Amino acid sequence: MSENISMQKILIIDDTPDNIRILNEILRNDYRIFFATRGEQGLEIAKRELPDIILLDILMPEMDGYEVCSILKSDEATVWIPVIFVTAMVSVEEEAKGLEAGAIDYITKPFSPPIVKNRIRNHLKLKSYSDALKMLSEVLAQKNRELDILAKHDGLTGLANRRHFDEVMDAEVRRAHRSGECLSIILCDIDYFKRYNDHYGHLAGDDCLRHISEIIKRIFQRSSDLTARYGGEEFVIILPDTSPEGALRLAEKFRLETISENLPHACSDIADCVTISIGVASAMVTNEKMSPKWFTSKADSALYKSKENGRNRVTAASME
Repeated sequence: MSENISMQKILIIDDTPDNIRILNEILRNDYRIFFATRGEQGLEIAKRELPDIILLDILMPEMDGYEVCSILKSDEATVWIPVIFVTAMVSVEEEAKGLEAGAIDYITKPFSPPIVKNRIRNHLKLKSYSDALKMLSEVLAQKNRELDILAKHDGLTGLANRRHFDEVMDAEVRRAHRSGECLSIILCDIDYFKRYNDHYGHLAGDDCLRHISEIIKRIFQRSSDLTARYGGEEFVIILPDTSPEGALRLAEKFRLETISENLPHACSDIADCVTISIGVASAMVTNEKMSPKWFTSKADSALYKSKENGRNRVTAASME
């Protein structure tokens, strides 16, 4: 066997040593050759070495070539490896059975070196093209996943963006209507954020937004919750199956933890650190008029009251 590890690998599975010897003589100068004399042994080598192609004898004791091929094609690790059956003669029925088991071709005995070499070379070329296409598909799939994440998330904070919030809010309102569960949302605004930006600069303002988003991630950790940047210095949290009392409790915890972070804010009229004002809307979705816009409007009105009444506070929306 050649020691050149860059060579493509061929696995020969045949219970007749003379057949292995002949095929090895034909192929050893161009490929790395592995061999097995039993089907079970061949399966072990195939999983370990992941050869580029397998030459498989049909008539073997214990486990014949059809069974070995079927097992190879049912395993995610080996399903992509081309299998060529090696046989003395093949009938139409046997050929159909082999192709049905997953083989791509037949090589008949006695072996013709030129035919063996050409068939293997052609199938390996096809496999190379297939591997390249598979790799490209995987790269494209990963890029699509990354683009999907970018399309749904705010680049600065890592929270969901406004577009994704709108999509999820629409789905959650419809789900709450079907299930009869209470749906809550929290809308918050950083107090005097424009002054903060003007005084400390926009880079510090971005750091402040990221800091608030980290507090949000810390508090709202249920898989069903959605935390999003609503726009500018506003953040919104969707809380499915959450009572008004539960939503208010979480909102107050959010407000207090923001204060405890003690981020300096020299231009605030209400504290010497960054604070937030919050509006909370909670309701059972009983009719189609209670749309996502209805919920955000209620939460926005409650947020406005928090600001009107001195900021740095939580206000529950009136559901009348």
